[in-house]
Amino acid sequence: MKILMITHHLGVQSGVQRYVQNLLLHMDTQRYQVDLLAEPCPADQQSTAPALRAAGVNIIEVPNDKKGKIQAICRQLRRCRDYDIIHYHTASKLAAAVCVLIRLLSPHSKLIVHSHIVYPPMTLVWRMAHGLYQLTANWFLGCGVAAGRFVFGDHIDQKPNFSVACNAVDRERFYPDAASRAEIRRRYGIADEERLAGFVGRLNHQKNPLFLLRVFAAMAQKDPSWKLLLVGGGEMEGKMRSLAEELGIAERVIFAGVQSNVPAFMNAFDLFLLPSNFEGSPVTLVEAQGCGVPCLASCNVPDDGSVTDLVHFLPLDAPLTEWADTACRIAPGGAHADHWKELEAAGYELNAAARRMEKLYDQLAGEADA
Repeated sequence: MKILMITHHLGVQSGVQRYVQNLLLHMDTQRYQVDLLAEPCPADQQSTAPALRAAGVNIIEVPNDKKGKIQAICRQLRRCRDYDIIHYHTASKLAAAVCVLIRLLSPHSKLIVHSHIVYPPMTLVWRMAHGLYQLTANWFLGCGVAAGRFVFGDHIDQKPNFSVACNAVDRERFYPDAASRAEIRRRYGIADEERLAGFVGRLNHQKNPLFLLRVFAAMAQKDPSWKLLLVGGGEMEGKMRSLAEELGIAERVIFAGVQSNVPAFMNAFDLFLLPSNFEGSPVTLVEAQGCGVPCLASCNVPDDGSVTDLVHFLPLDAPLTEWADTACRIAPGGAHADHWKELEAAGYELNAAARRMEKLYDQLAGEADA
């Protein structure tokens, strides 16, 4: 079976790209021949391309500007007209118009559109995009129901050709690991009696990192044993460093930069903080639960990925003292418990998720052959 998968870029800091990498590394890429059309990896991130190529995925690099990417998609579909499946990972209004081009250039392919975002407010242009998506796609996927409704329409989850493709993670990597916890904490000088809050992701507006620092300052005021470790980079790092100085917490905040061994860092945390302005269904929230880490997220994070009692939500307008009180209450520190029984039952085990995607491809390709 021949599949064209269209995604954003190949950097590991992108939750969407980590999902794409996880999926493709656990699919049968001999039976399912995948061309992956993606933009270059950002200079400040590690690329997922080497691992994907080693697994047999053919990567087609395209320009990182909108016009260039659309032209590259059109060229590829004119060059190769025998795709059984086109799987388009989307988080934009413009992609709805691209789906019209895909349908015109590859009318016999089955088109799957896959939403990864909830980004209020809803606008008239988004409403128009809903119509285009529904006119062109054969199947709709969402990382959660909320992401599906936002990108494809309020009632998309009531249609028979919609399903949730949850952001499953690798149980062999994300699990409670006392040795990794000890090693990371030793590396960054975190004493056994200290509590470590952590974050993994892009330091940008979506993740609300300045508010995260204000929350941490309130936590540190309540309990001076707290430290904060930030894994990732981004355009707001400079503002974060300045605010940390202003709040008097600079010596408690560790900027670790982009790291490849995310499970080890997750295990080092006593609390995972995710006070995002908007999200789809963040893979990091599942990764943290896989490692047994208590999580405190904003109510702007959809609760699709909250499948254990580790996850707690607060509104962004709640007092900082409430955030601090909740953090101290839910994260006592110490060894992490294994919650994989619950995660697996909810469909978040990666091998099972890959088999579900293969089953969907088979189902749609079978319709094409009928």
